[in-house]
Amino acid sequence: MINLREWKRLAPLGVFLAAYTLVFLLWRYTFLYTLPFLLGLLTAMALQPVIDFAQAQFRWKRGTAACLATVLALTLVGAALLFLISYGVGELTSFLLKATRGNIPEFSPPVRMFFQRVNELVQGLDIDFLQRNQQQLVELLKGSADLLITALGGVLGMLTSLPTLLTMLLVTACSTFFIARDYQRLKGWVKVLLGSSILKQIRKVTKTSAGTGHRYLLSYALIYFISFCEAFVTLYILGLPYPLTTALLTCLADVLPVLGPGIVFGPVAVYQLLTGAYGKGLGLLIGWVVMGCVRQVIEPKLVASSTKMHPLAMLAAVYFSLAAGSIWVLLYAAGFFTLYSFLRQAQILPALNGQETPPVQQAESQEPFTS
Repeated sequence: MINLREWKRLAPLGVFLAAYTLVFLLWRYTFLYTLPFLLGLLTAMALQPVIDFAQAQFRWKRGTAACLATVLALTLVGAALLFLISYGVGELTSFLLKATRGNIPEFSPPVRMFFQRVNELVQGLDIDFLQRNQQQLVELLKGSADLLITALGGVLGMLTSLPTLLTMLLVTACSTFFIARDYQRLKGWVKVLLGSSILKQIRKVTKTSAGTGHRYLLSYALIYFISFCEAFVTLYILGLPYPLTTALLTCLADVLPVLGPGIVFGPVAVYQLLTGAYGKGLGLLIGWVVMGCVRQVIEPKLVASSTKMHPLAMLAAVYFSLAAGSIWVLLYAAGFFTLYSFLRQAQILPALNGQETPPVQQAESQEPFTS
């Protein structure tokens, strides 16, 4: 018999799921239109301490302090992006030319001999399936390579679309200045719009989750930046091609549980070993181990254990994304599990197992998603 009492207890979770889905879909379909303003908002929030310091120390007006802080921040960020884009476009162009010409290094003699023996063994077994479907398998591999090249070509076209980038940078700069200048008034308007009850719940979530929110995001942004730097330095020292692109892929893969950077470093290391570059392959494996050790040391110091997402939740998010073939599914699932963890710790949303834990005990829990 259905437990109506239990379904009634979980009703707030259904409301949260519906509201979160609606907001995410709205953000998803307006992403290209709202991206400059979202970047402007985040940059303006980060610049508030600098603006307040300039007002207090130099007695500047808020508009002047906001203008100078915006120009300084966007100049630094723009210079970094210009370097990364120019370097990345060069790597992508080189890779696409190499891939389309089929200029791929051959395997080392021991590896070729191994595959030759495997081929002789397979021919001796007379497997009819492989013979019947050999053409289809070759076409499948060719189609996968063409898909990868097409995707990278699209990324390259977007990066080289100068008018689009300049327009986005201009709108981002203007939105950053106006939001930074009027930040306090906008903040007061949002407080009036949300009401005292919702503000009370937001403060409760922030306090219960050990000061998460922007600190949580900044902490993980720093962790992923360190991972990117480690990957780039490792690849550059080893003299491997496309260090910037590979390091960016490694940084993106670092959000995945269990394997993390190994999803990128592992295949690249195996490829280097197959082509006879044993030193580079061993160096990649060592770099992978070093990155994992550094991550285990710095992550507990930057992020409280109570704010960590359970690995099962992240695995589910990755699986949903792979099954749907869309990165948006990963963002949706990861965001949902993270917000639910925060709201459940604040006892705003019910626990799935029906066992509520006091906030003090929740802060000590190592697995908030399943506790």
